[in-house]
Amino acid sequence: MRSCIIILACLLLASCDAGLAPPPPAQTGFGGTVLFTHGSWPAADSLVNVWIFASKIYPLDSAAVYNGLFSSPPTINIYPSMASSLPFNVDSITYFFPLSAGTYKYIGVIQQTSSDIFTRGIRVFRVVGFYKDSLNPALPGHVVLRDADQVQKVNIYVDFKNPPPQPF
Repeated sequence: MRSCIIILACLLLASCDAGLAPPPPAQTGFGGTVLFTHGSWPAADSLVNVWIFASKIYPLDSAAVYNGLFSSPPTINIYPSMASSLPFNVDSITYFFPLSAGTYKYIGVIQQTSSDIFTRGIRVFRVVGFYKDSLNPALPGHVVLRDADQVQKVNIYVDFKNPPPQPF
């Protein structure tokens, strides 16, 4: 009987967690789906990376992109990271982009076409889709994040064969 009580007490103690502690705060960011136009993926030799980006500045030029990526804190963020890419040759992906609070004025998908980012005369990065303003789809939509906000349905349509006008 005594051993049953000890075993029961151990099980009860092992199953206790934080109890009435408040839940951890929600991670700030936005999410949605990236939908790729069927049959538009380019050849593998022109795909180095594909990222989602969120920029606090718009419009962009080459200097603004460089400064935005490497400033502290950055004004342009990359998802999943500079060291990894979104998957290739898929129909769609669902994502959540964790970010700090702020207003993101230009959100989209960018393709890196060469591993040598300092190639002169060749465009190494190109925007292949962006989150559109619901009232004027020719313009980028923006997302405002406050602490612990999780904005959903930031959907981006990508057609590699018909990219939008390039901002830089």
